[in-house]
Amino acid sequence: MADEEKKEEDAKKNKGEKKEAKPKGKSKLILIIAGVVLLLLVAGGGFFFMRKGSSEKTAAVEEKPAAPKAEHAAEKTEEKVGSGVILDLDPFVVNLADSPEIRYLKVTIKLELTKAEYAEEVNNRMPQIRDSLLILLSSKEYAAIRTVEGKLELRDEILQRLNTVLKKGVVQTAYFTDFVAQ
Repeated sequence: MADEEKKEEDAKKNKGEKKEAKPKGKSKLILIIAGVVLLLLVAGGGFFFMRKGSSEKTAAVEEKPAAPKAEHAAEKTEEKVGSGVILDLDPFVVNLADSPEIRYLKVTIKLELTKAEYAEEVNNRMPQIRDSLLILLSSKEYAAIRTVEGKLELRDEILQRLNTVLKKGVVQTAYFTDFVAQ
C-alpha cells in the first residue's frame, strides 16, 4: 500500500511537472509570436511613412503651374553678355519617362540669344517654348540624362527645338543653372 501511495504521488508529481513544462513552451511561443507581430508593425509603419512622403512630393510637383502667363514671361530678367542677351526661363519640373519607377527632373535653363532684339520674340512665344521643352524633357529617361554626355545631348536637342519654334539662329546656346533628377 505504501508502494501504491508512492506511485500515485510520483504520478501526481510527473503530471505537475508536465503541466509546468507546457507553460514554459507556451511562453516561448507567445514571445516569438509577439516579436513577429512587432516586427510586422514596424515594417508596415515604415512602408506607410515612405509612401506618404512620396505622395506628398507628387502632390507638390502637381501643384506647380504648367506654363507662365504672358505677362510673367515678359518680366524675365535679361543680362547682356558678349554679343548676345541671357534670358531666364522659369524652372521646369517634369516626370521622366522611366516606366517602373517614378522619377522627376527639375531643371532651370538660361537662354543666350544672338541679338538683343530677339528677346521680345522669345517673350511673346513663351507658351510655345515651354510646351516644346516640357514635351522634350518628359520624354527623357533618367539613364539618358544622368551623364555629362546625356546633358550635352539634351542641350543640343533644346537648341534644335527652340530654333524651330523661333527664327533660325535666335538661340545661340542654353545653359543649365539647376539640374536635379531623382
